[in-house]
Amino acid sequence: MAATMALTTGCAAGLGGPASSRAARDGEIRFTFAPDPIWDYMNETGIVDAWQRDTGYRIETSATWDEFGLFAGGHADIISTASFEVPGLEEQTQRDTVIIGRYNAERSRILVRAGDSARTLADLKGKRLGVFTTVSGTLVWSALLRQLHGVDLAGDYEVVVADIQNLSNLLARGEIDACICYPDLSARELRVGSVRPLYDGKSSAELFAELDAPGHDGPMGNVFVARRDWVDGHPGEVSAFLDLWERGLAEWRRHRDEMIERYPQHFAVETPEDIAFMKDYVARHDWVVDDVRFDQHWADDESSIFDLMRTTGVIDSRVDDPTFLPTEGAQP
Repeated sequence: MAATMALTTGCAAGLGGPASSRAARDGEIRFTFAPDPIWDYMNETGIVDAWQRDTGYRIETSATWDEFGLFAGGHADIISTASFEVPGLEEQTQRDTVIIGRYNAERSRILVRAGDSARTLADLKGKRLGVFTTVSGTLVWSALLRQLHGVDLAGDYEVVVADIQNLSNLLARGEIDACICYPDLSARELRVGSVRPLYDGKSSAELFAELDAPGHDGPMGNVFVARRDWVDGHPGEVSAFLDLWERGLAEWRRHRDEMIERYPQHFAVETPEDIAFMKDYVARHDWVVDDVRFDQHWADDESSIFDLMRTTGVIDSRVDDPTFLPTEGAQP
């Protein structure tokens, strides 16, 4: 269906068991996160259980596609969202937050049909652009395209909002002319060559780094965000949580192919051919960061996405940067 672009912020994700309605207890971390291969792997291989025994802390996970709502109700201590959506999170939940860790870069690409002669999205003004949301990576691409070509995503294209898993298929069938798509949800079409990426296959994060923040690995499609009052009162839990995810990132580096085979549903692949394609693709374009902790320099570079979005009018000039807590080397 066609949609009018409204560039406001918001997102949703979920994981685990039923949502908790009670207050947090000391030593407990209430964590909401989307289904994820690294988390599943750590759970199934006993890493989370061992971490709980060794640290004395306990993680309670909550399943919901309304992360913001759970956070607003005070039923989650840590959630995951895009770094550039955190100001919207604070506005909608009326809670002060802190970004305590990083997880993966914004990975969406712009795809067109294989036979299309377009070299950039500017060649497709007036055409149908498929997106899965008017927030998330669409915000970043809106700023980048305004910077690169002076185009207005909302005004210069017929924006079509569709299910995230169907976008590349709609593109291949000719029902849209381009899409802002996740590569892991476009594996079959990319593998058979019915669609191709623009901008040399760069993600929004890679293009942003090239244009605005050389050497940076963001903006982040997922950071770990916590309530500021909870962070202030639970430094031990914060540090232990980051230790757990540092282990998870190390497991990803060691067992990436195994995780893709073990959890193909997280990469929207089923056939052996698509699984093999995804292994190769992720090896060349891994969007998972090496370290969950970050320093002030990284936080400053990550904040520069807000400078770009304010300058290009994607967000209001009065929107403040989120608060970052540099945690490299932090101890409980």
